[in-house]
Amino acid sequence: MTSIVEIPKAKVDEAVPPWMKIDWSDEVLHDIYRDWGTYYSRRRRENFALHYLNKALDLEPRDHMTLYKRCQTKRKAAQMLGALQDSRDAAKLAREADGEEKAFIQLDICDVLYELNQFENSKAALHNNMRVFTGNKRKSFEQRVVVIDGVIEDVTGEAMTAFFSKNHKTAEVVNNLMKQKLKVDTRPLWKVLKELGQCDVQSIQDVEEELLSPMEIARRKRAFNIFHQSYINDSWVDVLFMKMLCKNPNLLLPQCKESSYFLHNISRKQYEIVRKFMKMLQSRSPLYLVNYLKYRNKAMSDRYRESYLYRVQYQTHRTMNTVLKQIRILRKAQKVQLLSKYVEEVMGDYVVLKTSRVMCWKFEFLNEVYNTLALALAEQLRVPKNFNSNSSSAILRLLRMPTDKVKDFVSLVFGDRSTHPEPDANDPAANRAKKLTARLERRMVFAKYSIEKCYLLHQLAQTHLDQGRHSECTYNARRAIRESQNCQSNLWKFLSIVQIVKANAVLHKLEQTKEALEDALPIARLLVDSNLEFFIETCIMCNTQEAITKRATISASRRESRAESAAPSMLSEQDYK
Repeated sequence: MTSIVEIPKAKVDEAVPPWMKIDWSDEVLHDIYRDWGTYYSRRRRENFALHYLNKALDLEPRDHMTLYKRCQTKRKAAQMLGALQDSRDAAKLAREADGEEKAFIQLDICDVLYELNQFENSKAALHNNMRVFTGNKRKSFEQRVVVIDGVIEDVTGEAMTAFFSKNHKTAEVVNNLMKQKLKVDTRPLWKVLKELGQCDVQSIQDVEEELLSPMEIARRKRAFNIFHQSYINDSWVDVLFMKMLCKNPNLLLPQCKESSYFLHNISRKQYEIVRKFMKMLQSRSPLYLVNYLKYRNKAMSDRYRESYLYRVQYQTHRTMNTVLKQIRILRKAQKVQLLSKYVEEVMGDYVVLKTSRVMCWKFEFLNEVYNTLALALAEQLRVPKNFNSNSSSAILRLLRMPTDKVKDFVSLVFGDRSTHPEPDANDPAANRAKKLTARLERRMVFAKYSIEKCYLLHQLAQTHLDQGRHSECTYNARRAIRESQNCQSNLWKFLSIVQIVKANAVLHKLEQTKEALEDALPIARLLVDSNLEFFIETCIMCNTQEAITKRATISASRRESRAESAAPSMLSEQDYK
């Protein structure tokens, strides 16, 4: 039999708080919980306050004062819908208990409607209560009416007229979109999807990721900062910090399985509370009203905007000259890797965020940068001095490819997991290549000019080649060739064909390498560069020599195999004689 461990009574008495040892009645416990809820609410600890107020309501559900206090606590936690319901329930219970309306509860209902941005409903409720109450009770409602009238005048006054007259086209588009969202389609889902040309038999719909352009991301980020700067001045940094905390991996450590869940909920909840209060401020004093009050003189405002535009244009022009100067220095120093990294940072982080109005010579700047990079890449394709074309792997050394780490190409077979490359999460080079590939593919979606697409596809091909994905390298290089025809750039077409040559040479595909080199030779002649022409001719010679050596090796191995197969039969013949 299992023995039952008896806990000493003294330890039980120590674990239980002294006040719980008294057999309190429900009325006393209700008052205790309500007082605790009021205490925590005054100190802005809404979670504890709501906990004890809920326990008080469990003991006495028809206490209108407890509901009134819980309504005030929910207002502090930005739970406006719950606060409105509590205030209305409290008014109903107070009316049933005393037979008359409570002015402070009705005033709370009007305040909640005001905080819900229902200004018309709040104004109507205030006027109704002004007919009911008299004396000092009426004065509170009169003061609220003055505030409501001022807000409505600010929102629908001259500022809104000026804003809509300036942005009437955008307002019409937004209005049409809102009307379409309000329409409820009662047809079955499969019929709606069939008319849209989408899959109508998929049980779980795919959630499409919202793909934003870099300029749109920067615009939203700037609008976020301006919005908070306009209302809370220097405290906007704190809101930005709270937003970053919601996704900060240093705070939400996946290793801390228990604490990360609570920290995520706390950070998200507090940020949502701040955002709700900011939306209340924006509804009472819209951003177009703030701008209208700040720039009442339209001529002065236009002059200020024009001078600011000129300053930005001038600074952008200076930055463009600095970038071009640095690119020429790196090209002259033959630091091609640093040049490629610098170009990617400048074009991917700075230039994509500039419009043609700010960067007046944007297209010419793009051409200058990408053509300079292409010239630097082409200058690498040179035949070194005392080069021996008869040595093994001569074409790989000529193409600046590694000769000691060449991996055998394994074709992917569907269903055979042994042919799939295993992901290496601890390889920093593979992680960097993965991030770079995702960045280039994202930029490719929003690329506008063909020369920029040539550069992006060439860099994608190079990244895949460095990771040993030769088929992807060849595919992107062919796409770059098609884009080079649109912009009539023989230089980028030549560099893309060289990428195909590298991918085939690494895999020792001699016929495909020969075809690619034959395609590159006429383009090198069109570029009127004797060094590039000599380089391609040397590559053709090395490829031909490798083909001859391979055929000789195969013939010798065949003769040896034939001799080995014929040797036993000759011996048996001699033994027979």
